[in-house]
Amino acid sequence: MTHSITALVYLLVGLAIVYLFQSRRKMVSHFTLDDFPGIDEEGFHELTLLLKTAYERMLYMGVAFFPLAYTSYINGAFVSKVFFLALILLLFISNIPPRNKIMRLLDRYEISMEELRERGIRL
Repeated sequence: MTHSITALVYLLVGLAIVYLFQSRRKMVSHFTLDDFPGIDEEGFHELTLLLKTAYERMLYMGVAFFPLAYTSYINGAFVSKVFFLALILLLFISNIPPRNKIMRLLDRYEISMEELRERGIRL
């Protein structure tokens, strides 16, 4: 019974992350240069590329929850569970550098997160 609940939690977390990827990626495709005041075309291109990189890594992390959910559901080998948990951890850590670069880019153009939130932009 506990294996089923654990598997369901992993599955729901994976689905939530994949949904978050889809909504954020769709949002990035609607961004225009006018949405980011004070940023030039080169900076805007770099920002969208970094956002896409961060969101794709988030997708990979979300997808890694699905085999973890399956392994937990069938009460698979402990090594399999550790492997997928380690993979998820590494994917989480690999997502930190692009997000730091995004923050540095916004700082370089003196754009604050509060300013973006006021414009309805969530990164």
